[in-house]
Amino acid sequence: MKKLAFSLIALLIAQLAYNQVITKVTQSPNNLLLLGVVESIWADAASSGWPNTPDLTNALNAIEAELVFVDDTVSGAIDANGNPTWQDACEPIVNDLTGKIAVAYRSFCWHDIKAYYAQQAGAIGLILINRDPGPFAMGGSTYASSITIPVVSIGSEEGDALKDFIAMGGVHAFIGTKIGLNANDLGTSAADIVMAPHQAFPGFLAQNGTEFQLNLGLYAFNPGSNAQNGATVSVDVTYNGSSVYANTSAPLNFAAPVGVLVDTIYSDLGTFAPSTWNAGVYNIEYRVNLANDDDTSDNFFNTSFSINSSVFANSRVDSFNKPISSTAYSLNESTTLYDDWESCIVFENANASRGTAKGMTFSCAPVNGFMSNEVIELRAYKWNDSFSDLSLMNPTFNNIPQVGDAFYYYPDETQNGTNVYVEFETPFTLDDNQRYLFCIYNASDELRLGYDVVLDYTATINQYLQPINPVKVLPAGQSAQWYWAGFGFDATPSISVNIDDNTVGVHTNDFLEKTDYPYPNPAINMLNIPIKKTIKGNVKIDVLDLSGKLVLSETKVLTEQNLKLNVASIKNGTYLFKLIYGDGLKDSFKVSINR
Repeated sequence: MKKLAFSLIALLIAQLAYNQVITKVTQSPNNLLLLGVVESIWADAASSGWPNTPDLTNALNAIEAELVFVDDTVSGAIDANGNPTWQDACEPIVNDLTGKIAVAYRSFCWHDIKAYYAQQAGAIGLILINRDPGPFAMGGSTYASSITIPVVSIGSEEGDALKDFIAMGGVHAFIGTKIGLNANDLGTSAADIVMAPHQAFPGFLAQNGTEFQLNLGLYAFNPGSNAQNGATVSVDVTYNGSSVYANTSAPLNFAAPVGVLVDTIYSDLGTFAPSTWNAGVYNIEYRVNLANDDDTSDNFFNTSFSINSSVFANSRVDSFNKPISSTAYSLNESTTLYDDWESCIVFENANASRGTAKGMTFSCAPVNGFMSNEVIELRAYKWNDSFSDLSLMNPTFNNIPQVGDAFYYYPDETQNGTNVYVEFETPFTLDDNQRYLFCIYNASDELRLGYDVVLDYTATINQYLQPINPVKVLPAGQSAQWYWAGFGFDATPSISVNIDDNTVGVHTNDFLEKTDYPYPNPAINMLNIPIKKTIKGNVKIDVLDLSGKLVLSETKVLTEQNLKLNVASIKNGTYLFKLIYGDGLKDSFKVSINR
């Protein structure tokens, strides 16, 4: 559950303060490839609600020790995430962890309980392994005031890489601030690089560099104990493996740290505004260049964005331009009850009238393991409150007429974490220079909404000065409350909007890939399948149930952009649809039938 207090933040339009806390594998005798910094989130006192947890921005509170899995005596069971229940620290721990950093799986009890039991077993710190990719924010109130050890979380992928070698023994890690850890050490972070303002953007709204441009830059800092002179930072933008823009800063001079104050410099690396944006993925690589850097793990950062036919998203997207979720959030109702909440993304474009908002893609996960018959509502609003950018601070939400709506009913738990595309009941043409809120409305206590916590928009918002991810909550018996910064700039809703091109044949860019999804989903009797514009001829459609049994097979001739398939003969459930085109191309997707 996401602690709402975490979203009560204000954007400081100023130089970012250095407060990096890292988790770094320092010894790994059986696999040297594990050495280095692991992406993590630290449970600081403000975000966790644990007032006595150590302040890891103070170098005196750093820890380094061997990693040891907990054992809480619950033997022989595997939880719903596929992890051993005896290693989740949800019960008192029986193995001696004195002087060790405990390791436990996220599982299904509150994080403060895990920290308390690890602490009672003698651990000097705790690492929690997520059930999903990416680290997660932590909380819990049962033992909140008793937690006196540092706690961090890491993603499932990092946990999978580490777990076997932790069991072998000898894996050590450092948790704390980097200040003074190395003599020569420049770096940057995910929060300090300027990304594209959106991770997926329709190409018909980005025909050239005048309509869509990329501001580039980063904050670099010097946590090393020595001053550094003559360093540089650089950026390289590539498309299809070839560089299309590159720039390097003038030489930079960094002072040595003074206490916890670290010299930080922002470098403007120019604007990439090509004469034509091509469809596909653009990669951005940032580098901090310092000869003899003692720790290069934070010297390189990569990000990417997609120019495509119809998808708008602020989260990462996969190769099919579908949003990626690294976790899922629901509201923390331990102290306040909520009737509903909305997770939104903001869209505005000077040429928006070229497009029609057709629908949205999102994902949910269960809170208590159940999703059947739970309802999600799609809502689109015009955000008419007047403000130019965030330099004026605190935009309001007093004038937001609703312009789009749709509902989705979850058939069962098979769609846990699965992207679902739903069309608006009435698609609507967008207006130029009009802010819109595209929101997922959730009144269910049983559903968590998908979020991407791998990205961090802090420096990007500092550059573009536009909100991206507002959240609305409705406390029971009170009025709705909007938070323009959502759950923070490192928590992006995994939502995308499909926007159809109204001007096909007018502009010169030809975006061939079609990224719409089958609809309606769930289907009743007739399923519409959007087809790539350039594909002609026959297509074979095989429909399989989740056991792999073939339940329907048809061959159709493609004569229009949308393929229609009668599914009236298929009983309720979730099915895998496999399409094989005449030219050998293949496609697959899941659709639910629910009558």
